[in-house]
Amino acid sequence: MNKHSNPVINFLRGKGFYLILAVCIVTAAGCSFVAIRNMMNELNQEAGSSPETGGNTWNLQPTTPDLPEAAVDNKASSVPKPSPSSKPVESAAPSSAGSSSVASSQPDSTVSAEPQEPVDAPVPSFAQPVSGQILYGFSGDELVFNETLGDWRTHNGTDIAAKTGEEVKNAMAGTVTKAAEEGTWGGVVEVNCGDVTLRYAGLALPLQVKEGDAVAVGQLLGKISEVPCENGLEAHLHLEATKDGAYVDPAQWLQQNG
Repeated sequence: MNKHSNPVINFLRGKGFYLILAVCIVTAAGCSFVAIRNMMNELNQEAGSSPETGGNTWNLQPTTPDLPEAAVDNKASSVPKPSPSSKPVESAAPSSAGSSSVASSQPDSTVSAEPQEPVDAPVPSFAQPVSGQILYGFSGDELVFNETLGDWRTHNGTDIAAKTGEEVKNAMAGTVTKAAEEGTWGGVVEVNCGDVTLRYAGLALPLQVKEGDAVAVGQLLGKISEVPCENGLEAHLHLEATKDGAYVDPAQWLQQNG
């Protein structure tokens, strides 16, 4: 056969070859486009789905193995026993408001029903006879000038300032050995307190005690008037102390017990 007379060969040798090649390229491109579109649709569907709305769900909880249905036989011997030395846990203390209300509602068992005798207060051993300051002290053997009498003499007592009419208290417990008026000293009360005798001068009459009376600490002896032999001074109490028949300084008791 003459090869130039075959139309197919002539077609392929001419424009037919290029036409077939173009058709193949278009067909391949169309198939690729369809495949890519389908893939994109699947990816979009997977990305849009969530565990709440459906689609593919992700199980994040670990799988729990199946437990056997048969009960476990725990024997009493395998249960741990508390130690004898262990102490029970104390309950929390109630609030202050709650505890106070509970305490007030319950009777106090510690209070004795029997009435208790009152305890006597200790008896003081000394009391200030008057409340003022010391004006003149005890001179001992030294001579001092007496402005009222205008001479030099010893001052055998302590002068304590006081207002006229002020009460004079007994300084120490004892027995009254003298309660009378003396010309130059006014009303005088002497109290024997054991090893010392106190002499109060310058009291007004009538006196509040008499000879032989037992007087307690702080008991009223009389009231301030004047000391005639010392009336150049302001109103005061003249207090003397004697021990074993000799004058001693009464300020030692005032300082120790004042």
